Amino acid sequence: MTRRAAALALALLVIGASPALAWDPFDDASGSPEPPASAPPVDPAPFVAPPPGLYYVTDTYVADVVTESGPLTTYTTTTVHESTGSYARVLDTVGTGTLSSFDGAAFNGRATLTDGRAVAGTYYENYVLTGEGFVPVSVVFFQDDAELARQRAANMPAPGASSAGPAPAAPPAATGPLPIGGCCGGVERGEIAERERRDIEPRQVPIRPGVSLAPASVPLTRIEVLRGRVVSIWLHAFAGDREIAVRAWSLASGDGGEPVTTSGTGATPFRTSWTRLAPPGSAYELVFRLEVDTRETGHRLVDARVAVSVRSPALQD
Repeated sequence: MTRRAAALALALLVIGASPALAWDPFDDASGSPEPPASAPPVDPAPFVAPPPGLYYVTDTYVADVVTESGPLTTYTTTTVHESTGSYARVLDTVGTGTLSSFDGAAFNGRATLTDGRAVAGTYYENYVLTGEGFVPVSVVFFQDDAELARQRAANMPAPGASSAGPAPAAPPAATGPLPIGGCCGGVERGEIAERERRDIEPRQVPIRPGVSLAPASVPLTRIEVLRGRVVSIWLHAFAGDREIAVRAWSLASGDGGEPVTTSGTGATPFRTSWTRLAPPGSAYELVFRLEVDTRETGHRLVDARVAVSVRSPALQD
């Protein structure tokens, strides 16, 4: 009897238990928040490759600069190393006085030399990436030229003056060898022949090579160009303080980019462009082999060296 009573009491306790005393941590009615659902993964923005000829830029146009150093006037463009998230492509590379279909389209215009000819340089078009693709936003002209205007003006003859005076009279030509006895007073014939050989052979005058970005400009050991821009590199040679003609030149070593030709004469420049930047902190080292042949130097070969830094311009209004 006692066991039955105990069992009956336990059953009544279980049946009469109230569910309100049980706490469900994930029940809305309990006032406790549900654990937040995990956010769906966000796909990264797809990479959009620019079309051929378009490249991402890292240098921004600042201003056109004209500098004067003695008789030399130089026309350049300055940039600042920063990226605006834009892209660019080359529209046209023009020489001095050459007309372009893009003349008047650039927001910074195109300067002229003192004789009225338009300066040389390159037109670029700037693009931004939108939901509709690459959209052109501006055109800019990077000038690159030089002139010796003052020197040309100083060398022009005065009005009415003859450009060439009478030629000086030539000394009378020798009719034959001088007698050794009367000329040299007993000097051995072999010594005379050695002196004559030294007089005939050209002296080894030191030759100083030079590289510039204009036909008439100061020599440079390092130049900076813009990626994708066609540049002209002129080769020079100097004997003392006088420039002498370069009979021929050739690119001996170095990454010349995409050259039009790798050899030529002193009257033609080395024309090329670089579409790739050099490794960070480095430059393209070019060596040109120059051939000169003058009366004072004789036939000589000399190397001209220049370091080329390639930069990527960004264009802004």
